Amino acid sequence: MDKSNRLSESKEGQLLTVTNITSEEITWQALRFGLEEGSQIRIEKNINGGPVIVSKNNLEIAIGRRIAESIETRVTE
Repeated sequence: MDKSNRLSESKEGQLLTVTNITSEEITWQALRFGLEEGSQIRIEKNINGGPVIVSKNNLEIAIGRRIAESIETRVTE
């Protein structure tokens, strides 16, 4: 069974699939970044107490800690 994680807890280099966004307000913000349920992303850097840098389709996106805490993901192979 796949373990679900918050984006804010992810480790650098992980390939992830977004499984849920826990707040409607955060959902709209995430959509502006091109992130929605089913999106495939890679963790480029997770700055302790700061943003999480992810890449999607060769585009790097800095996601603030508050938003990252509301995005649930699972590791993909």
